[in-house]
Amino acid sequence: MPRIMDVKSVAAVILKTNPPRLAVHATGEVPTSGWSHIELQPFIYIVPPRDGIWDFDFVGTAPTGIVLQVVLPVAASVVVRLPEWCKGVRVHAAQNTMEELVSKKESPYVEV
Repeated sequence: MPRIMDVKSVAAVILKTNPPRLAVHATGEVPTSGWSHIELQPFIYIVPPRDGIWDFDFVGTAPTGIVLQVVLPVAASVVVRLPEWCKGVRVHAAQNTMEELVSKKESPYVEV
């Protein structure tokens, strides 16, 4: 799947679960109507990154056929098991990248 046009915001929050999980939420924009299946895809590492930042691709299914040439907002969230080495996340779009450190604030999500 291709990356969306750009990422506008990123949030990363530790959920109160056992084992701990990380909730990542991002917003961004696509250049036309018709995009679907917008998601965050985590990179899979053989060796953890030296900087402790976990990379995610912000992707979706691009439209086919006739579309409106209009910039539209999109959003995606993912919940993943939190590795010990993770200090933050980096979300990649086609035109930019945005980083966010993992928040130590209380999660807005319900305890599981």
